[in-house]
Amino acid sequence: MRLFQSRSVALVALMVGFLAAVGCGGDPANKLPEGRVKARGRLLKSGLPIVVDASKLPPGDPGLQVIFVKVGSVDAGMECPANVISATEGTFELAGPDGKGIAPGRYRVVVILAPAGSDDMFKGKYDKNKSKIEVEIKGGEDLVIDIDKPSG
Repeated sequence: MRLFQSRSVALVALMVGFLAAVGCGGDPANKLPEGRVKARGRLLKSGLPIVVDASKLPPGDPGLQVIFVKVGSVDAGMECPANVISATEGTFELAGPDGKGIAPGRYRVVVILAPAGSDDMFKGKYDKNKSKIEVEIKGGEDLVIDIDKPSG
């Protein structure tokens, strides 16, 4: 009887593991929900990566914020902060607030270059209300955004 119980427990554990692996009732980790996309990219200024002096930053502060603001649709104004991968190289990933992507479409790009709590080195030129940088997000692409060439 004891052998039967341990085999039953092992079989149930195996089935649970199998169902979790194939994604029963959910999306696999690498698949995005329908209508959502991810993108990654680089920020440039005059064709060169934006320069961030990492030696003057508090621990964990990249000194760079990149935010995508939806334009021209029913969800206009929705903000999607990008994850800065390397501020010194200007690289970022746009995965959405829950990591499951964002809606494709047109976005205004907000760029703030400053340690947390400090004044923006660009003096608000690329903030939510003044930025002229717009890009079309289709998904899966590598964006190259030169802030000196705002059309995207």
